[in-house]
Amino acid sequence: MSGRPLLRLYTTLAEFELLHERRDRTRRTSKTVTVDRQALIHILMDHARILEALRKAGRVDVKEPDE
Repeated sequence: MSGRPLLRLYTTLAEFELLHERRDRTRRTSKTVTVDRQALIHILMDHARILEALRKAGRVDVKEPDE
């Protein structure tokens, strides 16, 4: 890939893999999962960036809480 990236993410691949591993080790019946705080913050920041990019491109329809 050459040139400037379309989007820069905060989450590292290592954090991403660790989050998946943590989820995989959690029972299906569990309602909570304990994860690294910084990894969660990175995921949330990435989600916000992706959402903003898709909104600018007119390519997103965000579900409202009551829908």
